[in-house]
Amino acid sequence: MWQEMALRHILPRLPSKSLIRFKCVRKSWYTLINNPTFVENHLSNSMQSRLSTCVLFSRFVQSDANSDEKELAFSFLYLRNDYDDDEHNVNFVVEDIKFPLSSGRFIGLEDVESPSILGHCNGIVCLSPCSDNLVLCNPAIKEIKLLPKSGLPDWWGCAVGFGYDPKSKDYKVSRIASYQAEIDGLIPPPRVEIYTLSTDSWREIKNNSLETDTTCFFPDYFQMYFQGICYWVGYEQPKQSVEYEDEEQKPMVIFFDTGDEIFHNILFPDSFYMYEEGSSYAYEMSYLMYCDLRIILWNGSIALFGFNRFSVFPDSYGVWVLDDFDGAKGSWTKHFTFEPLMGIKRVLEFWRSDEILMVTEDGDTVSYNLATEKLKNLPMNSLSDFETIVYVNSLVSITRGNKLESVDI
Repeated sequence: MWQEMALRHILPRLPSKSLIRFKCVRKSWYTLINNPTFVENHLSNSMQSRLSTCVLFSRFVQSDANSDEKELAFSFLYLRNDYDDDEHNVNFVVEDIKFPLSSGRFIGLEDVESPSILGHCNGIVCLSPCSDNLVLCNPAIKEIKLLPKSGLPDWWGCAVGFGYDPKSKDYKVSRIASYQAEIDGLIPPPRVEIYTLSTDSWREIKNNSLETDTTCFFPDYFQMYFQGICYWVGYEQPKQSVEYEDEEQKPMVIFFDTGDEIFHNILFPDSFYMYEEGSSYAYEMSYLMYCDLRIILWNGSIALFGFNRFSVFPDSYGVWVLDDFDGAKGSWTKHFTFEPLMGIKRVLEFWRSDEILMVTEDGDTVSYNLATEKLKNLPMNSLSDFETIVYVNSLVSITRGNKLESVDI
């Protein structure tokens, strides 16, 4: 009896890779590891782990030098959260996983060129390998699923989001299609379609919350999912426009409640706007100065992160935190500005609240500490055409076809 209790306590704390192997040990272990409650406990432990942070790199690679066949490759970068700041190297482990797309198992993915991560939640990653296909994948347990074709017009531009609905305990992909041209003198409102994993099907929903009498709201690039809500950086656009002008777009954060299936929006910090006489949609130069604006999770709060091309310091970065957010409204507070080091080409991820992964102009990956202002080297192979996310290792299945249980922390 005590051995069984020990197993139920120890196994949920192990990596997914080990647990997949342990399914073969005995039938009772197989049953235990597949149990929805066990999957929930394992996911909860992974989310609350303070020992290390997992960063996932995704890319496509050639199967071998003598073949044109491609593989969807993921690399797990496990970064220790307690490494010694006096060292010049980050304590890390790299694990590579590949999916051979030529095996016939992934029909429709044979001709893809490069992956694009559209979203991730509870260990499941939503990919767009090409314009016509969407894919869900759990790289930790090597599961991949090609979604059915959407029913919305493929000639409309689409914004896609992915998240978990804690009310129905199901995973949802939201597809917001917009036609950015006038029809009878008006820009038509977006159309919204929801894919539900348990039913493996799409359904169109009402989009009343994405328009007013005079304007429409258009989500643009999906940024993140957190606690039942999907976030995009988007904009509000007047419906009637004789000549389409970028200056008429009002930038903002647009978000979607996965349970109620309703969209909301919140303006950027006040410093990004100014209202000129006779125009409600003119925004001040400070918005134009900030580039690569993205929504991040910082110290457990939603935050806006971007860099300023025209500040006192070259390419200085700013972080604004969304305070008192209740799922519909909140206020922004600017927490800090910092100056990146010379020779940095690209900012990847906050893997801790004070630690950022960056890529140098030489293609090397480094970690920069905001408090100590020190760079740590990650002596790993240089990558090209890759994307990164902070990843939660999980056993959540996407191929069993039944309603999925999970947790939402």
